[in-house]
Amino acid sequence: MSNYQNHLVDPTYFFDAIEEFAFDYDIYVENGKKIDDRGRIQMSFTKTTIRGSLQSQGTSINRNKQGNYEEMQYNFYCKSLYRINIGDFIFYKKRRLIVNSVQDYDEWGCRSASLSMVNLNNYKDFREWLKYQEGEVII
Repeated sequence: MSNYQNHLVDPTYFFDAIEEFAFDYDIYVENGKKIDDRGRIQMSFTKTTIRGSLQSQGTSINRNKQGNYEEMQYNFYCKSLYRINIGDFIFYKKRRLIVNSVQDYDEWGCRSASLSMVNLNNYKDFREWLKYQEGEVII
């Protein structure tokens, strides 16, 4: 009995509001890790579709010793039926966005996540898996 959540408000309360601003996005969900013959960790991903509202939080510049680059931040809102997690990738206008944090409350039927644009060079496993899926490289 302790595994159940108590709902004071209808868990579908915001479904109509989310749908007013929702679009379909490609999401790449990490579905496992395995160790190859050389002892390296290889991650695998699954491409699915998620329906929600992606809201830009603006662009900022990051200045450091390695160079200056722009950072783009987004918030994503979806129905609580979707289980978006930290480390998942969403594609939007040829931009790769990684989920940095998730508000996992389900009281109002809404789930929100904070995302930021990433450079795929920093995510080698995902970059190689994506190239294989798109037919750019062969095993």
